[in-house]
Amino acid sequence: MHWVISPTLISNINSPGGDVFEGIAIFNALKNQGATITVYVDGVAASMASVIAMAGDTVIMPENAFMMIHKPWGFSGGDAEDMRSYADLLDKVESVLLPAYAQKTGKTTDEIAAMLADETWMSGAECLAHGFADQVTPAVEAMACIQSKRTEEFKKMPESIRNMITPPRNSAPRDTTVTIPAPAVTEPSPVPAVSDEATIRARVMAEQKARMSGINDLFAMFGGRYQTLQAQCVADPDCSLEMARERLLNEMGEPPRVSWRVFYL
Repeated sequence: MHWVISPTLISNINSPGGDVFEGIAIFNALKNQGATITVYVDGVAASMASVIAMAGDTVIMPENAFMMIHKPWGFSGGDAEDMRSYADLLDKVESVLLPAYAQKTGKTTDEIAAMLADETWMSGAECLAHGFADQVTPAVEAMACIQSKRTEEFKKMPESIRNMITPPRNSAPRDTTVTIPAPAVTEPSPVPAVSDEATIRARVMAEQKARMSGINDLFAMFGGRYQTLQAQCVADPDCSLEMARERLLNEMGEPPRVSWRVFYL
């Protein structure tokens, strides 16, 4: 990452969150710049995005923008001792994040911890009242849409925010079936066998291309850290995207990786 020396930095946030350790790195990088930082929450700053927002000397939100804070969340596998160790790690992560909120808001860490446990959603005005924001601007008529699969992960998401978050482009579209009269049935003309073979071959090639593209997109999120496993998954025609996810999770099993409810696997 390359930084431009400037007395002021402006950050616009519209995000449902991200990896906790990457978020901590962004927060620290902003705080260490020695610049005056202004953060604009354009639509939503949820989960780890809300921590990054706390790096702002001034946080500005429209009245209809939202911020959400909650407890760290993740996944792990193993025996009872492994799970207990993982729970301890999640507690440590929370203890690292609490000061970021407390320093910005002036609240105690106990007060912040209670808000995290309750998955607290706040409008711009509520963020101003609780110290998470410094200025509130008039409501924006239309805010940028977020493509995310995270809608189901948040238990208390306001409907106005849920409507902003749309499924990614590769998600199944909503059913828009229109009933029309059935056309007259006619016998199809026989198709030569060679055409069938060509169609099947084209379909198989298209499926393999989509499989490899999905696997490469999955591993791209980890910055080339698992290139050997990626190559193995791509080269194996029987390795589906789901199988690649499972192999990746197994590879990441030690040490466990903690997420802030945001690990897209």
